[in-house]
Amino acid sequence: IGHPEIFPLVLTKQTQEIFDCRVNEDVTEQNCFKLIQKEDIIQDLKTRAAISDFHPIKKIILEYPGEELLVVFDVDFQYGQNFYLVASEEAKENLLKPPETAEEEEEKKTLDVPPYQPPVSKPWVSLGSEKEVEEESVKDTVTKIKYMASRARRDFGAPVTFTDKNVSQFKECYMECTSYEDKTFSIKLLEKDVGIQMVPKVRDACTQTNWTYPKNAATQYCPRQLSDEEENESLSSEKLKKFLTSVSLRMEIALQQNEIMNAFFDDWKALGEDESKSGGDPDVFLKAYQSLTDQRYLQARTISCVCWHPTIHELIAASARQRLFEEEDANLCDKSSVILLWSILDPSQPQLILECPEDIDCFQFSPHNPNIITGGCINGQVVLWDISQYEEKLQMEKPIDDGETTPVNTVNASVLNILQHNSMAGPSSSEAQQSSTEPPLVKYCRVSAIEHSHKKPITDLNWLPDDFEDNPTGDASEEKVERDVQLVTCSPDYSILFWDIPNTNLPEEPPPDKVTKDFFYKRSDVPDTANPPDLGWKPLIKV
Repeated sequence: IGHPEIFPLVLTKQTQEIFDCRVNEDVTEQNCFKLIQKEDIIQDLKTRAAISDFHPIKKIILEYPGEELLVVFDVDFQYGQNFYLVASEEAKENLLKPPETAEEEEEKKTLDVPPYQPPVSKPWVSLGSEKEVEEESVKDTVTKIKYMASRARRDFGAPVTFTDKNVSQFKECYMECTSYEDKTFSIKLLEKDVGIQMVPKVRDACTQTNWTYPKNAATQYCPRQLSDEEENESLSSEKLKKFLTSVSLRMEIALQQNEIMNAFFDDWKALGEDESKSGGDPDVFLKAYQSLTDQRYLQARTISCVCWHPTIHELIAASARQRLFEEEDANLCDKSSVILLWSILDPSQPQLILECPEDIDCFQFSPHNPNIITGGCINGQVVLWDISQYEEKLQMEKPIDDGETTPVNTVNASVLNILQHNSMAGPSSSEAQQSSTEPPLVKYCRVSAIEHSHKKPITDLNWLPDDFEDNPTGDASEEKVERDVQLVTCSPDYSILFWDIPNTNLPEEPPPDKVTKDFFYKRSDVPDTANPPDLGWKPLIKV
């Protein structure tokens, strides 16, 4: 726009090699001009015809009055292509020899610098400098001392024996030269003349460019067409019939779906528009039916992971991690890290508390054995719990209304219906009695060694499918027994670890008549040091 004499061009690599205007070799950002003979361009149009890059502006090239056309390398794509052609002599001269600005002309007028004249050598005239040089030269003014060491002729070639002597006993065998202050060298230097000459470093270097002979190349293609006999044979082939038979049903289903509904229709956006058109504010927000809280373990903490129990549908587990608060607020809350198991039928307190060595970022129930729980800590360790001895307590029936009981482990029970029913019914006597009791604290039975664990927090863990099992060599084998024995963890420390689940072998719970009195007075927040967890759990494979 505003430059009708400029025509953008797309010069391919082949055209650049033909006219010696290769990018970053023949033309650069500093030297972006290239003069091309008009006859060479016309010869290229005759040789390559429509394939030539100059074919779109063939008429302009033929009508150009000059013998050389200017092609400019457009580094910033100012005109939309990598090159552009200048189609007028005036514009070409302005680009090659830009006119001087008024400021440059004024500077030339104001700065009258005389032309450079080389110096002319003159004969040397002495002004007494040789005397100063002679005075500054160093000369020996002190007579030198001469020492002569002699030896008797008979001692030449005699054997030499060396012995050890004490220096303090033979004063005549050595002469001590102690240091003393020489006043000759104590004169302060007030002035010193120093001369420095800078010599430029010269280095000879040479280089040679590889010249490749330019060649003109062309190609021609023709469409593939079948004859009438080949078309009839292809249409009547069994291969085509089998293909149409296999895809016809899928195509009919896809066409029916396109006619029935619009796959690109945004149902959520339309829901909000329908509510707003009916009048009033749209009610598209989720409502909270139940809240589970614990002032001891969840105060000033953030929920990091929530999981539903695979078989007990009313049981939910949640883990929390410490938030960064001020020191005063952080000291008020409990420092222990736990996983709380809640029942939505009894939201007053947790049903079970799992003790953790550090804050948990993620955890999961085993799909085939929900009594096994694994979790990933923020310090990179993997923790394992076994809650099989509390299975009966979690599955026992809880009364909801007078005279009616509903089992907790109902497969077809709806969580929303249970929540609504629980919110309508008041707390029963058994619930109030249980809320006064302290929930049991379960200690972890296995924990991975820190030196073999992740170096950063574990962000996710998953149980491997039950149909195969990995070995330490990295090979996978099929497992017919439906049990989860391995899991995989990942972390931001650039590693993925595969773990083999060890055998828990937990001791059986003692009968009530053999439980000592100290057991009932033991605090739940005091760790059990009698059976410390196994710290030798190592990963099977590390990727």
